[in-house]
Amino acid sequence: KWPRREVGALLALTAATAVLSFSYLGSRTAPQDPLDATGTALSESVTLDGSAVSLWVYPGISFGGSMTVTDANGSTVFEKELNYGTCFSWTANNVQLAAGTQLTVMVENAQLFELAFRDANGRLVPVTGGGALFDEQTAVPDTISQLNSMYFDEIYHGRTGYEQLHKMPVYETTHPPLGKDLIMVGIALFGMTAFGWRFAGTLFGVLLVPLAWCFVRRLTRKPWAAATAGVLLALDFMRFSQSRLATIDVYGTFFILLGAYCMVWYCQRVLTDGVNRALLPMALGGVAFGLGCAAKWTGIYAGAGLAVLYLGVLWARRQQGRPGFWAEFRLAALGGVLFYVVLPLCIYVASYLPYWWRQPDFSLGDWWRCQLSMYSYHATLKATHPFESRWYTWLLGLRPVWYYRNGSLPYGMKASIAGMAGPVIWVVGLAALVGLFWHQVSGRGSRQGAAVLILYGTQLIPWMLVTRCTFLYHYFPSSMFCLAALALVLARMRRRDWARRLCAGLCAAAAVLFAVYYPALSGLPIPAWWADALEVLPSFGFY
Repeated sequence: KWPRREVGALLALTAATAVLSFSYLGSRTAPQDPLDATGTALSESVTLDGSAVSLWVYPGISFGGSMTVTDANGSTVFEKELNYGTCFSWTANNVQLAAGTQLTVMVENAQLFELAFRDANGRLVPVTGGGALFDEQTAVPDTISQLNSMYFDEIYHGRTGYEQLHKMPVYETTHPPLGKDLIMVGIALFGMTAFGWRFAGTLFGVLLVPLAWCFVRRLTRKPWAAATAGVLLALDFMRFSQSRLATIDVYGTFFILLGAYCMVWYCQRVLTDGVNRALLPMALGGVAFGLGCAAKWTGIYAGAGLAVLYLGVLWARRQQGRPGFWAEFRLAALGGVLFYVVLPLCIYVASYLPYWWRQPDFSLGDWWRCQLSMYSYHATLKATHPFESRWYTWLLGLRPVWYYRNGSLPYGMKASIAGMAGPVIWVVGLAALVGLFWHQVSGRGSRQGAAVLILYGTQLIPWMLVTRCTFLYHYFPSSMFCLAALALVLARMRRRDWARRLCAGLCAAAAVLFAVYYPALSGLPIPAWWADALEVLPSFGFY
């Protein structure tokens, strides 16, 4: 049972995680009304009321467009290509223009949300005219950073959320749409701002903490071990940085862990009360599995582990020798097909609803062609990346992914964002996994340990067979079971006083490491000496 004290502790930890995660996330202000020249060319005339040395540009959606600025003589003052990589990101460009200069801005086949001129002192230059390109000057930021501009794969997934909301053609179609559907909800609530396109992912990153607490509590029946898991995940590097980035990995990870929770619940209920009393966790597990697949195909990997546990617990139930087993088996078989095949397929198809909203004649044939296109993309991808890494380097987090660098800081200051492994969960958790494995093969294992190893292995092993470009964040779902293994080992220690002291030590170490590395996880500017000191391994290289 859940005593009030534990419920209060869980709520307090979740609230603290929310404050930590939503702080310094992104601006809630950004230009919202573009000059939309998609499929055409539009121009605006503007006159400078002061001299300018810099032109700031904030583009929107483009499928291959451009902007050109010309003076009264027809000479080109500035031009810029507008493509998929420029969307919703401010750039500062050098110009030299005197007060009174008359300009024409031509935009072709693109959205352009706002322009701004600045003088030598960095102040905004007032203008006359300009129409939609200069109508939201109060939304122009004082500095350019990740707080007001997209970075890394946000230019794909965050952009798609905007496109789906506005019933536009979707640029990124290499993953199922559910994650982008959820990003879309954040944009609908808070506008197309950095806070808006990151809101949903950050929320799911926060909710991972109480989910991990509940998962470990159900697995171990030890509230103190569950609390330790919650604290460690709240301070985990990957959970923090990956959830604050408008990409889809956090959604897949959340639903994979939720599916694992429901499966452990189902197994426990079957062994104590029978299959007929386990229909609720069976159904909820199918929902979680479907949502995981609809967020990212890595959810399908998790399905293999769920299937092993689902069938394995039936074998264990038979070994109990209770009457009526075959009736339970038939019910389990029917439930497996209904809740783990039919229901997930319906959820997966339903995630494409924004496609139907945009294109009412979107058919199941079109849906199937989307699946073939996704498979073809991932099966034939030959791209390389300077921060790609192979699966065996993930185990110790040897190659972080460099997401962002702020190039607008004064000399002696640096700011970056990296997707890194949390040392406590990943390294100590790996040691716990090895210990669990040794206990299992030596005949001293447990069903809980076997479940964790199965869930971990079926999430990681498929990546061993992938030859395309892969990254450290692909290990994010597997790390949830590193955490579970660590908590399970702590819960099984014979000396509870030693176990609790070790828990306190691990939490303290996680807190210190998080404080030290917070700038590299959040993009906070710091002195160069601090930034350089964080690159403790030659393979880090994120400053």
